Amino acid sequence: MRIINIMAASLLCLAATGIVSADAWNKKTKVTFSGTVQIPAAHSSAGTVDLPAGTYIFRLDDSQSSRHIVQVTNERGNHVYSTILAIPDYRLNASSKTVMYFSERPAGTPTAIKSWFYPGDNFGHRFVYPKAKAVQIAAETKQPVPSHTMEVVEVAKPEPAEVKIQTPAKEETPYVAQTFEKADATDTAGVEGEAVKAPAPVQTAKLPTTASPIFTIGLLGFLLTAAALMLQRVSAQLK
Repeated sequence: MRIINIMAASLLCLAATGIVSADAWNKKTKVTFSGTVQIPAAHSSAGTVDLPAGTYIFRLDDSQSSRHIVQVTNERGNHVYSTILAIPDYRLNASSKTVMYFSERPAGTPTAIKSWFYPGDNFGHRFVYPKAKAVQIAAETKQPVPSHTMEVVEVAKPEPAEVKIQTPAKEETPYVAQTFEKADATDTAGVEGEAVKAPAPVQTAKLPTTASPIFTIGLLGFLLTAAALMLQRVSAQLK
């Protein structure tokens, strides 16, 4: 009986080790968003996919040819929202929590996810957007955005997809990792934790509203009173 118990415990430990290793391999992470966020679509024609507030799973695809293909699914893992091409990204300090960086967007537009870091890693995955959407995001955020022109992200493709960079000036340049260093140096506040609060869209500046009409009414009343007094005084002098 003791030998059976030891063997059962050993098998349980091996099973647990296998689960931990699997999560470490595919970086499986559960993330809950408080608001709608935007991720690249697998099809270039679609551009992006909007994820409403809720819980999602981010993980690396099982592709042996690329360690930068990210799949986003529902919490149960039985529905794939998008398969995303990514490029390596880096940050100075690792965190024990999930870290996501977002691109600021105009009011009324969902916040776009820029990159994703697995807990404990200082290397992550910067999302590559279809070209047309990358051009739009680069112009809105005044930052370079990586792009691709593939109709479908082919996770089994042995050759990596060609990545270009779309600049805020609407120019396309070859992909060079150093292009992002200047923008990333000022973007140090990633959102940490499994419950991620999506940043609020940037609000456009509005002119201040005019003052309450009560002051105008009061001024008009004062002028009418003054005019009445003057008329009364003139009338008295004429008598």
